[in-house]
Amino acid sequence: MRRAEYQVRKKRGATRKLICFFLLAWTGLTLGQLLAQSTASLGVTVQVARRFRIEISTSQVSFTRSSSTGVPQTIPANEGRFDLTVKTNNDYSSSTNVWFQVSSDLVDSATGYTIPVEKISWQAQGSGFYSGQLSKAAPALVARFTGPGSFTGYLYFFFAEDPNMAPGAYRTTVTILVEGV
Repeated sequence: MRRAEYQVRKKRGATRKLICFFLLAWTGLTLGQLLAQSTASLGVTVQVARRFRIEISTSQVSFTRSSSTGVPQTIPANEGRFDLTVKTNNDYSSSTNVWFQVSSDLVDSATGYTIPVEKISWQAQGSGFYSGQLSKAAPALVARFTGPGSFTGYLYFFFAEDPNMAPGAYRTTVTILVEGV
């Protein structure tokens, strides 16, 4: 029995070796075929949206009369220069417009009295920046640039006061709007 058992084991071992050889040969052939066919094209698309960032030196502009002369005065803003920076990744052939948009006159919340917002104007310094005046009727163009970059302008606000205006603390909100065209 031992000899017969030995021969069966020997045949099984040989068969296993033969099966392993065929498996390795077939696997090698398949890997070889896969490696021979290993090139392909892949298209990649990335869409980057237009972005704008607004930076301002202060979120408050205020005016205080320094003396009472009894005649109209042009009063500069207490804060002095207002720095406005717009950063954009806009296309080289596209424009960026910056607007001041206001929806109401200056209002004293204690009395309800109003002052026309058109009494506030500004002088501008910086390439692409414009001087102007606030208006409820339409947004006021502050700046226009072409292409991407960082654009900084300096605005000096003024209030055209009249001695006939009622005393009070008048307020309104101005929205800075940036658009790519």
